[in-house]
Amino acid sequence: MKIAILGGTGDIGEGLALRLAQKHQIIVGSREAEKAQDAANNYNRLLKEKGLKDDIRGMTNLDATKNSDVVILAVKYQFAIQTIQSVEGVLDGKVVVTPIVPMSKQKLCSYTPPEQGSAAKHICSVMPPEIRTVVAFQTLPAPRLADLNDPLGFDVIVCADDEEAKKLVMGLVSDLGNVRPLDGGGLEEAKLVESLTPLLINLAIKNKMKPLSIKFV
Repeated sequence: MKIAILGGTGDIGEGLALRLAQKHQIIVGSREAEKAQDAANNYNRLLKEKGLKDDIRGMTNLDATKNSDVVILAVKYQFAIQTIQSVEGVLDGKVVVTPIVPMSKQKLCSYTPPEQGSAAKHICSVMPPEIRTVVAFQTLPAPRLADLNDPLGFDVIVCADDEEAKKLVMGLVSDLGNVRPLDGGGLEEAKLVESLTPLLINLAIKNKMKPLSIKFV
C-alpha cells in the first residue's frame, strides 16, 4: 500500500515512516520537496543501519497525496486545515488518517477542541463528504515510536464512520509491530481519543516518567 505522511519530516511522522516502511511504500510529504527528500534520506539511513527495508521517498505534500492510497496528516492542529486545502483536489478515493490533537501548553497541556467538537470533525467539515476520515495514533509517544529499539507494546484506538476504512487503518496499526488496534466507534468518539494525549503528556511530566502510552488489560 502507498502511504503519504504529510508533515512527515518531524514529530510522529518519523516514527510512522520508519515502522510502516517495512510493509508499505512510504512517501514523506512536506511543503518543500527538498525538505521532504532530506528527511526521507535520513530515515533510509536509519533503516539501513538496522538492516531494514529502506526505500522511503520524499515529495511535496501535493505529489505525495497524488501517489498514495492512504494519507496521514502528521501536522500540528494549527496547520491541519491549510494542509488539507492544499491537497483537496487530489484526495478522491483516499483514506485520510488524523492523529491530530488540538491542545495548548503552559505548565501542563490542555485539550482545546474547536467548535466542531474535535480536530477530526473540524477536518471533515472542510472535505467532501465522500472522503473517508479515520482517527488513529493519538496516544503513540513520538520519541518512542521513532526509537526502533523500543518494543512498544501499546494499544491504539481507531475511530471512523466508514467501517471499511476503519478496518484498513486497524491493519496499519498492527503493521507498526507489537501494537494492538482497538475499535473505538465512530467519529463522534474522536473527542474522547484526542483528549487522552494531553492527559498522557501531563502524567509523564508530573511523575517524571518517559513518554507514556496506553495498554488496556
